[in-house]
Amino acid sequence: MRWQWVQAVSALDKLIHDLVLVGMLDEFNGIRTETTQFKAFSISIDTLRDMEANPCIASVIFEKRIVLANGYKSFQDPKKIAEGLSYIWDEKHKWTKIASELGMSSEECTKKLNNIVLRRNQIAHEGDYVDIYTERQSIGKTDVEEVKAFILKLGEAIFNQVV
Repeated sequence: MRWQWVQAVSALDKLIHDLVLVGMLDEFNGIRTETTQFKAFSISIDTLRDMEANPCIASVIFEKRIVLANGYKSFQDPKKIAEGLSYIWDEKHKWTKIASELGMSSEECTKKLNNIVLRRNQIAHEGDYVDIYTERQSIGKTDVEEVKAFILKLGEAIFNQVV
C-alpha cells in the first residue's frame, strides 16, 4: 500500500512534467499561445546556435533543453506545480480553477495535496516511521484508495484546465 501511495504522487509529478513539455513545445511551434513564463525561459547561446544551424530539428533541440531544465524539478508540491504550469498557462489563480473543478476550495485542495505529499515523503525517505523509537505509521486500504482517487481527479482537473 505504501508503494501505491508513492506511485500515485509520482504519477502526478510525471503528468505535470509531460504537460509542461508538450505545452512548451506547442508554444515553440506556434500551436499554443505563449505565456509570460514561457517567454522568460532561457536557453544558452550554444543551444540557440544549434537551433539556427539545424532548423529542421530545432524543436527536438528545444525539447532536450526543456527536459534538462525541468529534469531535476519535482512537481508534487502545489506551489511547484503552479510554477511549472506557468510555462503553459497564464492563469493567476491556478489552484482556484483546479479546485473548483473538483468542487473544493483552493485552500482545501492544496492542503489535501500537501498532506498526501508529506506522507509520501515520510514513506519514501523515512520508511514511514515517525521517529526511530516507534513502529511504522498505520496505513489502510481505504486511505490508499482515497489518495489514488484524489490524485486521479486532480490530474484530470489539471489536464482539463491546461489542454
